[in-house]
Amino acid sequence: MEKKYDIIGLATPGQDLVIELEKMPREVSSKMYDCCFQGGGWVATALCAAGNLGMRASFCGVVGDDVFGRMIAEDFKYNNVDTSHLIVEKGKRSNFCLCITERAEKSKMLISRPGECREVEPDDIDEEYIRSARMLHVGFVNEGIRKAADIIHAADGKVSVDAAYYKPYVYENYDIFDIFIGSEYYFNGLLEELGIDVSKPLSDKEKFEVMRYVQSKGPEIVIFTFGADGCMGIYGDSTFSLPAMDVPIVDTTGAGDVFHGAFDAAYLNGLDIVSAAKYATGVSSIKCTQMGGRAGIPDSETLEIFLKTGEIDYEKINRRVEHYKRGV
Repeated sequence: MEKKYDIIGLATPGQDLVIELEKMPREVSSKMYDCCFQGGGWVATALCAAGNLGMRASFCGVVGDDVFGRMIAEDFKYNNVDTSHLIVEKGKRSNFCLCITERAEKSKMLISRPGECREVEPDDIDEEYIRSARMLHVGFVNEGIRKAADIIHAADGKVSVDAAYYKPYVYENYDIFDIFIGSEYYFNGLLEELGIDVSKPLSDKEKFEVMRYVQSKGPEIVIFTFGADGCMGIYGDSTFSLPAMDVPIVDTTGAGDVFHGAFDAAYLNGLDIVSAAKYATGVSSIKCTQMGGRAGIPDSETLEIFLKTGEIDYEKINRRVEHYKRGV
């Protein structure tokens, strides 16, 4: 059957306000260098990356009918993500996050205000819609998402997960994931669960052994991103390790999110696992040259130039930056 979508994201999206400071404020008054509104959410931003890379992306989740809900929907459309299954709850507030980036220390702080919207429920899952995709990308698991995973697996599709934090909704559901991509925070939580001393550096062999543990629970592909230390992964009996790419870092917010979207896009386009991880590293690296999770997302042409030459063509990126600076 011909698929309508490449990737469907199932999650709860949010709205970010990104603020750039020299240092975290210690006085009553502090200078703000810049600010902009950008859509947020782990899975939502991954889908925006996939949409910018030419994938047929769609999102199913719940937002409120407040101004942030409207902004979330418009930002999906700007990033080529279908919103035909975005659910709007009347009288509810959407998720909101204040993302503060600090120039001096190249650090960030996320201050979240959870919204009032419910999560995706089993009755929200349209079987025909789910079957129309090649892959689901999720960030948490509940009964609705397990139902969707069963549907797409029956239709020979895949399920990818963003394992940002070591939470029961991830590690209790390894069996439904085909592609598992975790953060260093998840990795450290996993080490503690396994009784491994987190203060002691691990060898690559030991890290791969930890990944084998996850793989034994179900996922075919297991990858962990380690920020400035690059990424490592396993698939089948093979392993790989890739370094981070050298770019001028402005803000790492959303770096892992866009890595997921880019990896899934490359995987669906037929790249081998290592090439897909390199592709995703390139997208994540370019994103980090701009504030926020979405302004720095490249299209496939900008990415290919970077991967071939190591140079970033900022022409299209700058247009995205200006778009977000203009606000709503």
